[in-house]
Amino acid sequence: MVPFEITTAMVNLSLWTPEPSMAIRITMVAVLILLFNMLPQRAFQRTETIFTGLKIVTTAGLTICSLFLAIRGIPGTPIRGFRYWHEPGPMNEYLIPGGGGRFLGFLQCFLYSVISFTFTPEITVQRAERSNTEGGPSILSMARTDSGYLFALYILSAFMMTFVSPFDEPRLTNYGTGAGTSPFVVGFVRAGIPALRILVTVLIFLSSVASGRSFLYISSRTLYTLAESGHAPAMLTRCNRYDVPYVAILTSALFSMFAFLSLAESSSALFNSLMYFITTSGSISWLCSSIIYLRFRRKTEEQGFIRVHQSRVQPYGVYVGILGCTLLPIANALVLAFPPPSSEELPVQSWSQLRMRNAIPVYLGVLSFLSLYFGHQARTAIIQRRLKSEDELTSRRRWWRIIWPKRIEPSSSGPVSSPPEP
Repeated sequence: MVPFEITTAMVNLSLWTPEPSMAIRITMVAVLILLFNMLPQRAFQRTETIFTGLKIVTTAGLTICSLFLAIRGIPGTPIRGFRYWHEPGPMNEYLIPGGGGRFLGFLQCFLYSVISFTFTPEITVQRAERSNTEGGPSILSMARTDSGYLFALYILSAFMMTFVSPFDEPRLTNYGTGAGTSPFVVGFVRAGIPALRILVTVLIFLSSVASGRSFLYISSRTLYTLAESGHAPAMLTRCNRYDVPYVAILTSALFSMFAFLSLAESSSALFNSLMYFITTSGSISWLCSSIIYLRFRRKTEEQGFIRVHQSRVQPYGVYVGILGCTLLPIANALVLAFPPPSSEELPVQSWSQLRMRNAIPVYLGVLSFLSLYFGHQARTAIIQRRLKSEDELTSRRRWWRIIWPKRIEPSSSGPVSSPPEP
């Protein structure tokens, strides 16, 4: 997620073409995200409060400006209202014409939106790190509140986009290459407000930096926890005098190097490739989490434990989650299997290249999971077999000491008598 947020920042700044100066900008953003995570815990939480307030102010400001452009508009320009819902229409066709194309367009947007709810909220990780876990709200209540905020903000932002920009604006997709200009920026450019366009670009850029900072925090703490429980090298648990796990942070920050792929291809194309990989990997991750929850629930019920925090939708909610997380990666692959659209703007050769470029991250996410899963299974089987053989050897030696309790000490008068080795 960290290289994805860095690439998002480059896309928001309209830095699409690979050039040497982009390496400097990517490095600056990556170093800024790293320095935020090197702060002590209390200072980091203060920055979280600041960035959260900035995101809320940005969303509220964009909502107010979008409503103003829709209801009143700039003097001398026509009032927009729901005009873009009629011209060119509320939904775009994707791959095939007609209702099927609109359904595929909705499905593609749904697949893209998975990334917003893929990873554990940072607020939950911070709650789990508290020394006094008895005081304050529970992780369940905080996760519900955070998910509600995310749902409301994303739905509201998506609804406001329909007022400011039509779906056929070529700058939204960088003329078919991939991710392009923000719909809000397009709307303010169409309204003739260049100053507001610059302000919105800066705010969206800061929001991307804040998200990258949060994702690096989550990944480093997860790596630290794995090392603490013995599932990762012990050196990852090293902390400085401020209790900051700097080794885990630096290790997680190494994945930021993927953002430098923008030097080889357009950042718009890299944005789409990372999007496909993250959505596929995230769906698989939530699928595994759902299965783990079902096993945990079954074991606690068998042993008679009373759960303090319960949800009314369980276990039916997790069944829906398993079904959705299974279908989403399949849908990701099936959408890419469609024949090229009949459009002069996108030739068959370009569509084949685009499909191949987006298909590789989808299958790479599945192959990465399978290799990690079966690799872990093989390693665990080897360790268990080794422990079993050691236990058998220990039991044989213990049994031999029982039937041969005394050992004749060596003497100069005769040979040594000792029990044979098992």
